[in-house]
Amino acid sequence: MRIAICDDNEMIAREMNVLIQKFNREKELDNDIVFFFKPSKLYEYMECHPVDILFMDLEFKDKEEDGIAWSRKIKRKWTNVILIILTAYERRYKEGYEVKAFRFMTKPISERELFENLEFGMEELSLTESISLIRRGIPHTVHIQDICYLAAHSGGSELWSKTDTYYCEKSLLQWEKTLPKDVFFRCHHKYLVNLMCITRMEAQKVILINGEQIPVSRRRWKAFQIAYMKWDTRHKG
Repeated sequence: MRIAICDDNEMIAREMNVLIQKFNREKELDNDIVFFFKPSKLYEYMECHPVDILFMDLEFKDKEEDGIAWSRKIKRKWTNVILIILTAYERRYKEGYEVKAFRFMTKPISERELFENLEFGMEELSLTESISLIRRGIPHTVHIQDICYLAAHSGGSELWSKTDTYYCEKSLLQWEKTLPKDVFFRCHHKYLVNLMCITRMEAQKVILINGEQIPVSRRRWKAFQIAYMKWDTRHKG
């Protein structure tokens, strides 16, 4: 994964580099970090090199370089890049919404906030990944975020997406180890559910966006409620 920082304040760039390196060590990751003092130079770089997470300042000493204008151009071309706006001025947050920023960070940089944004950004990226499956002999690609749930079935599992059903040779245990742990929860020994697809909870069951009702075992009910509330707080509140 490649993380880009675009800010003409050298002290901010150095501080973020130190903190991201610390994040990499704690999470045992090998994220690349690249720096740019001008959005135009960043854009040129992205023409040849993919960037996964981008921290973009809004105001530059060079008045011809505008963070919002370049962010809009970048998001138009690379829609999946996780854009996190850096600014010392909360009044400019509204402009960030206009360019579909994933999150905002207020200067000075907070380690806790930076780590949280990196974790959420990596989780969001994992959901845009896709998996290859076979349905009726025809290969299909399914985005992880479109999986509603998986059910144990005949030595493998059934994957229920928002539009289709697929049989997979992978077991639920294998899927549980593969899919993002903060989003997919093993609510029952026969079911692994996508927390994003839940519309409401009832006693020992959940109702999904496709109308399906999935049981939650009595043993896992409390852990499920905690996991769902954590996800709901992070993404909706």
